[in-house]
Amino acid sequence: MSKTSLGISIDTLYRRMVDQAARSHAFGSRKGESFRVWQKRLHRKLLELLAIAGRPRPVPPVRFVEEERLDGYVRRRGYMVADDELAVPFYLLEPDPKPAGKMGVCIAAHGHGAGKTLPVGIALDEHDRVLIDEGERDYGVQAARAGYLTIVPDWRGFGELIFAQDVNDERSGCWQMSMRAMQLGRPLLGQRVSDAMQLLDWALARKDTDRRRVVITGNSGGGTMTLFASAVDKRITAAAPSCYFSTFAGSIMAMWHCPCNFVPGIQAVAEMSDLAGLFAPRPMLIIAGTKDTIFPIDAVRTGFTNLKRIYAAAGSAGNVELYEGAGGHRYYAARVWDFFREKLP
Repeated sequence: MSKTSLGISIDTLYRRMVDQAARSHAFGSRKGESFRVWQKRLHRKLLELLAIAGRPRPVPPVRFVEEERLDGYVRRRGYMVADDELAVPFYLLEPDPKPAGKMGVCIAAHGHGAGKTLPVGIALDEHDRVLIDEGERDYGVQAARAGYLTIVPDWRGFGELIFAQDVNDERSGCWQMSMRAMQLGRPLLGQRVSDAMQLLDWALARKDTDRRRVVITGNSGGGTMTLFASAVDKRITAAAPSCYFSTFAGSIMAMWHCPCNFVPGIQAVAEMSDLAGLFAPRPMLIIAGTKDTIFPIDAVRTGFTNLKRIYAAAGSAGNVELYEGAGGHRYYAARVWDFFREKLP
């Protein structure tokens, strides 16, 4: 029921508020504004909303605690000490043997679930095994076998980075952390992006890495991280978000989503295509499932139409693609590694 004798329903009200959001920093929101000036204006505002500095910092300390040689790569588990002193756990996958010349760098961003274990192909139970085998969620391993030095962190709220009170809770550890982060004025998504940037600080300080080939990819919540980190960090040279890119109006603001997807105030500033447009003219591959129920394909296509317009304005229409997998909410590897090979040196 959309209307009563006294007024409108709460559902109708929120749809109206989304429709009427100002989008003050959207592409084309200021007449006569150049493309570069628009990007700079939105980039500054995004950093403000995420409450992060958004720039490289001194190389953080890193310590590894275990190593295992596997088929085509060496897997190390370690910790990076972030600038707020948090020990951020991550896996490092190094191609074995190493490719000739310098290696590209890949951040493989996990989504909701067990954390960093899925992208490195570690199944903690049968459910994880199905996610990996049927959903191609071992994209960290895929990256290493494609020749990338691959970083797979736990994002705050997952894996080793959950509150002690949440260890035995069936809900995601990010729920309560998201709420506390909002109360502190430090959105959890911004904290995660900052961790990703600091891990890149460390990786790009190595003498065997190639700054021309710095990529990021991930599924679902990893797609969220892919889009936001690539919008913020100009060192990333190609990106492939999977099963996230769509429109805020048609996904995040239209149905239930975890609190860690939300950035206070962002709806009044820009749509998802505008944030992705911060990455132009660098290559971006949008991956979507035609049967994805939480990031509906119609919203994906609408967002992609808007994003193509932004890339065209940047003079790089050929650098953005949409790959549609004939399935649901999962990773689709079919185009990813070829796309990166074609678009990067």
